Amino acid sequence: MAYTLFIFIPVTTCIFWMVIHMLMASKTETFPEFICLCLMCGIYLFADACHATQPRGSALDTGSLIASLFAGPSIIPLIVMYLQKLMHNKRKHPLSYMWILIPTVLFTGGILLYFLNFEERVNNVFNIIVGPIFHGVLAVEIIFFLIFIIMTLSFSKVLPGSIFSFIFKQKPISLTRLQIDVIIIPLGIMVLRIILSDNLYTMQPWIAIVSAAIIFTTLYIFGLNALFGVQTIVSWEDFRYMLRYNYNSTNKAEVIEKMMEDLLDDAEEEALKHIQEKIGENLHIEQWRSGVNSAEKQKIQANKIFAAVSNSWEEDSLIGRFQHLMMDERLFLHPRLTLDEVADRLDSNKTYVSKMVNNTYNLGFPELINTLRVDYAEQYILTHHNAKQEEIAAECGFLSASSFNTTFKKVTGMTPKVWIASVQRNNQ
Repeated sequence: MAYTLFIFIPVTTCIFWMVIHMLMASKTETFPEFICLCLMCGIYLFADACHATQPRGSALDTGSLIASLFAGPSIIPLIVMYLQKLMHNKRKHPLSYMWILIPTVLFTGGILLYFLNFEERVNNVFNIIVGPIFHGVLAVEIIFFLIFIIMTLSFSKVLPGSIFSFIFKQKPISLTRLQIDVIIIPLGIMVLRIILSDNLYTMQPWIAIVSAAIIFTTLYIFGLNALFGVQTIVSWEDFRYMLRYNYNSTNKAEVIEKMMEDLLDDAEEEALKHIQEKIGENLHIEQWRSGVNSAEKQKIQANKIFAAVSNSWEEDSLIGRFQHLMMDERLFLHPRLTLDEVADRLDSNKTYVSKMVNNTYNLGFPELINTLRVDYAEQYILTHHNAKQEEIAAECGFLSASSFNTTFKKVTGMTPKVWIASVQRNNQ
C-alpha cells in the first residue's frame, strides 16, 4: 500500500500546479506551455505508476502503455517550448509544432495494434514493435534536448548566475537557468526509468520510492518557479511576492498600476511618504518635475478655455458660441459627447468646428474634451475628499472609472491617487 502511494505522489504534484496556475497565474506568458507540460507529465507519470503496480497484461497495464506512447515523447518538446518562452523567443512557425505528429503516430499505432491483436499477443507486439520505436524516438529527443541545453547555456548572454550561488550565497539567478537546472533532475530519472528493466523496480522497491520522492520535490520547485512567468532575473526576496507576476506583455502596465493603487489604499501615511521619495529617486527628480510641469501646462490650457481664449471674439461668433457651450453649459460633462453633436448645437459642420478647435486651442477635439474633463475632475477631487473613483468618473463625464483613470494619467502624467499625494505634499 505504501509503495503504491509513493509511486503515485508525483502525479498529484502535476495536478496541484495545474490548479494553482489556472487560479493564480493564468495571465502569464508561459501559462499555455506550462499547463500542457504539467498535463503530459501527469499522464506519463500516472501511466508509469500503473505499469509499475498493475499485473502484466491487465487492461489497466495495457492502457497505461498506450497512454505513455503519447505523453512520453511530448514532454521534451514542451520543455523546449517553455524554455524558449522564458528566453522571450516569441517566434511562431508552423514547423515548430510538427513534433506533435510523433506522439500522435505512436499513440494511434499503439491503439491499432491493441485492437488488431487484442489481449493474447498485445504484450509481445508492444515489446517487439512499439517498444523499440518508442525508445528510439526518446533517444533522438534526448540528444536534441542536450544539444539545445548546451547551446543555450554556452551562447546565451542572458543567463547569469548559477544554482549553487543562488542556493548557498543567495545571489540572483536567471529564471531560465534555474528552471533548466531543476527540470533536468526529474527528466533524467524518467529517462532512466524507461531504460532500466521493470524488474529492477519490482525487486528493489526503495529505488522506485526514492525516485518518486525526487521527482515530486523537483516538480514542486519547478511549478513554484513557473509562477514568475517570464521574469528575467529572480532572487530569494522575489519568492515572497511571486504571485504578483500574473501578467503578460499586453496587460503588464494595467496590472501593476492596479496593484499599486490597491497598495496605496492600504498604506499608512509614513509608508506613503517613503513611497513618494522612492518614486522621486526612481524617476529622477528632473523627470518627476517635468511630469508635474506637463500636468500644469495641461491645466493652464483648461483654465484658459474656461476663462477665455482671447478678448477678440464676439459672443455670436463660432468661437464665442463654442466657448459658451463649454464654459457655461459644460457640455464636455456629457459622457457620450461627439463632434457631430457639438456641430449641430453650433449650426455648423463638424469639419469646420474641428478645424476651429485645432487652430484655436492647438488640440484635437477629443484631447480638448478630455483636458476639460480632467481639469474639472481635479477641482471635484479637491472639494470632495472622500469621493470614490466611480463617483468622480460619473460626475466628470467619463463612462467608467477605468476610462477616467486612463485619461487622467494621459493628461496629467500621473494617476489620480499619485496626483492627490503630490498636491498634499505641496500643500504641507
